[in-house]
Amino acid sequence: MYRDAEALEHLTTVDALWDGVVQRLRARGIHHVIYITAEGSPPQASRLLTTCPDLYADAHPDNDPFLSHCCDSYQITPTGPEFLPQHAYLPDAAKAFIKTARAEGFLTGFGIPTRLRGAERYGGFNLGTKLDRETFMERMWPQAEQFRLFCLLVHRRIEELSGAQTDHDPALIAPNMPTALSALSPREAEIIYMLARGLSRKEAARLCGISMNTVAEYAKTAYRKLGIHNRAEAARLVFGSTDSVV
Repeated sequence: MYRDAEALEHLTTVDALWDGVVQRLRARGIHHVIYITAEGSPPQASRLLTTCPDLYADAHPDNDPFLSHCCDSYQITPTGPEFLPQHAYLPDAAKAFIKTARAEGFLTGFGIPTRLRGAERYGGFNLGTKLDRETFMERMWPQAEQFRLFCLLVHRRIEELSGAQTDHDPALIAPNMPTALSALSPREAEIIYMLARGLSRKEAARLCGISMNTVAEYAKTAYRKLGIHNRAEAARLVFGSTDSVV
């Protein structure tokens, strides 16, 4: 899905980017797309892009359970009414909100938190399908990490087009990173995550807006700090195996 994100990089407005994101995701079996970000705790000042606006007709986006219950970590969470039985901890209001998604054809999905290093806003994507739980887990869930990378890259582009500022040059938070990676700088962590996902140094350089030589230097420094020597070892460190490398 990196190629899908790459194809959207030239778009210069949030509206055009959003249309492209929806088209690309629907081609991959995603029926509904919700992109929501907010600030603070509890969530406030939320921003919403969605293919199912009726879902929020009687509920403010600040109260979307995704913000309060899925974005407290970088774990991908199965979402939708088909997965409600495994989310018994949710308050009744959140359960009621999720149940209304069934009428919109949002039965199962991925809750994918995203955030840029240094950014105050948090949130991410809730990608919905019409599939029942069993079919979703069989067909879609194995692609979760590919959808995550796509969403991370799109999120950064939306932030760039929105004029959002961060404490560093935009750097992705690499999710589910082992404790060892806490020794890396934000940019080193981003480069390691991209290389572990199978992107080339040229691709990483273009996405980060830096030269290939600079990518090589970040990779070299990160490898030394981590005690590894190549992208295969990076993939094993980040994902536990090389199975997720694209």
